[in-house]
Amino acid sequence: MNLFLADVRAFFAAARKELRQQRRYPTLFLGQLFWPVMLPASWVLMGHAYSGNDPAALAAFAERAGSSNVAVFVFVGYAMYNWLSVLLWGPGTALRQEQLRGTLEAVFVTPASRLVPLFGPGMSALLPMAVVTATNLVALRVFFGVAPPLSALVQAAVVVVLGIPALYAIGALFAASVLRFGEVAPVVQLVRGMFVLACGITFPVAMLPVWAQVWAKLMPPTYIVDDIRRVLLGGEGVTDVAGDISIVLALAALAAILSVAVFRYLEASARRTGMLGQF
Repeated sequence: MNLFLADVRAFFAAARKELRQQRRYPTLFLGQLFWPVMLPASWVLMGHAYSGNDPAALAAFAERAGSSNVAVFVFVGYAMYNWLSVLLWGPGTALRQEQLRGTLEAVFVTPASRLVPLFGPGMSALLPMAVVTATNLVALRVFFGVAPPLSALVQAAVVVVLGIPALYAIGALFAASVLRFGEVAPVVQLVRGMFVLACGITFPVAMLPVWAQVWAKLMPPTYIVDDIRRVLLGGEGVTDVAGDISIVLALAALAAILSVAVFRYLEASARRTGMLGQF
């Protein structure tokens, strides 16, 4: 029991270390105030420009997306895009950053569980994710005059909270995998691009080929984005999307187990090859 409590303290210490680094470089938060507005707003304005606000065009969009509210549809998608960016560039690269600093081996010789450096840094993503969400809501209200009802926002918040374990597990799996590839930026761009194309970030998943829709159903962000849209745009409640949430939680458990397995494999490989000391 004492060992477990020690690991819990180490877990929160790892998260606190990442938060202190964020506080040390507050200008990093400027991007989380700019891009959550600029990216989705550009797509919304582009959509209105191409459609010319033609009722037929909006009806065609609503048939595929389930709503004619382009602004909320796109902003919800780009909220997920920014959450994934925070996870992949932050906790997703935490182990690699420790390796580049030359401190990863020192972390591994501590008596703390190996799961601490794998999952601990993920806690630090909650703050920038909250900033992104608040920025999106303010931008919707100020620039497009859209203010979802409080009850819908509460239901959407529940969906997000229940979806966080899945995003957390994705970040951990990515962090473990990056150690093998070494280069961070190309892998981040590839993985994030895959999520953007497959998870309905900027367009309905129904527009994808059937094989791509099947692939999309294996990705937790697909369900999270769709459920938030159903709550905010369709007036549904958490109970209506409970089936999707169950799938998301199951995928989260699978991703977490896979991330631990990958991490264990890389650790064993590092003992033989000295990989952790190679930059």
